[in-house]
Amino acid sequence: MRDSAGRREFELGWQAVLAGLVGVMFGISALPFYTLGLFVRPLSETFGWSREAIQWGFTMQMLGMLAVAWGYGLLTDRWGARRVALLSQVGLGLGFLAVAAVQTLPQWYAAWFLVALLGAGTSPITWTRGVTGWFDAARGTALGLMLAGTGITAVLAPPLVTAIIAEHGWRAGYLAIGASVLLVALPLVALFFRDAPAATPTLASGALPGLSRREAFASRGFWVMLLVFFLVTFAVSGIIPTLVPLLVDRGFAPRDAALFASLVGAAVIMGRIVAGILLDRFWAPAVAAIFLLLPAGSCLLLALGSIISPAVIALAVILVGLAAGAEFDIVAYMVSRYFGMAHYGLVYSQLMMGMLVGGGFGPPLFGRVFDQTGSYTPILLAASLIFFLAPLLLLTLGRYPRFAAERAAA
Repeated sequence: MRDSAGRREFELGWQAVLAGLVGVMFGISALPFYTLGLFVRPLSETFGWSREAIQWGFTMQMLGMLAVAWGYGLLTDRWGARRVALLSQVGLGLGFLAVAAVQTLPQWYAAWFLVALLGAGTSPITWTRGVTGWFDAARGTALGLMLAGTGITAVLAPPLVTAIIAEHGWRAGYLAIGASVLLVALPLVALFFRDAPAATPTLASGALPGLSRREAFASRGFWVMLLVFFLVTFAVSGIIPTLVPLLVDRGFAPRDAALFASLVGAAVIMGRIVAGILLDRFWAPAVAAIFLLLPAGSCLLLALGSIISPAVIALAVILVGLAAGAEFDIVAYMVSRYFGMAHYGLVYSQLMMGMLVGGGFGPPLFGRVFDQTGSYTPILLAASLIFFLAPLLLLTLGRYPRFAAERAAA
């Protein structure tokens, strides 16, 4: 019965999933995250900036996201995901063109802040809101397939952007990224991305179920999720941009290091899809705990620099990618199940703001530890402890609530 309902949902909503996948691939959560590490050494060689200083640009983007994410969440609930996504894709493309033009460190920071202000509507707030409206029985699977777009970016972007930088310089790399948003992603999203009709496939009444804003933000579950995903995102966001410079420091050629980094993308795709399927069948906190514990081992493997080998690197990278892949699936799914759809965009945006704080400080703090100690080992050990302990808190959440609108429709 559940499988047949899921098939019916995909018959109605597959275009939203496909367009959302493209939007995620070329969105603000994927492109900067999986390409920043590729620009660290070229920027340092061009301007003499430290790695910490360069990676604070990512933090400026996160601060910009913090300033506007809640507003994009409200607009998504009020206007629908499509309008917000299209406007923000234009802004994101223009923001990357501004990054390509910087000449000084203050301009570098200002450009990344601008990227966030203009492009925050291409974050998962928008894409998950648009897709979730079409699905219930197959919601986890649909989210997993759509959010696999970040994994595709992680596979394709490192080798492609590295080649562009090698041949034409770092500015050409950012020009290419901005052009890809405007010339590839924007037309496809305009053609295929649509919000679900007011009467969703599973709620003929059209009433959106869920907690009120006050109830959601007063609940213990919201604060548990906020803490866990803040810590996990801090650690994940610190590790992934660090992979390329870490491996180059250990003697790998930049192209080889980028290929290892691209393994993250393959693992992200697997993590997204597998986690999504499991979320439709099992209790979400248990699925989350399993996936988010995996990078604890990765951090320990990467910290053992004296015995590291290609096989060890590959295993460590894959474990990180699986967790990074599952993370956004889990957040989106748990928001819809524990808080409902009535204020999905706003609740998701608040959790994402916590993740942004963690994600924004991860790369520069990893860089700072390296600049001060000459090694990433201390911060990798700290990250391992985070991955080992934080996900266990999710197991304290209870059953999914059943909301009034759902009971009325049953």
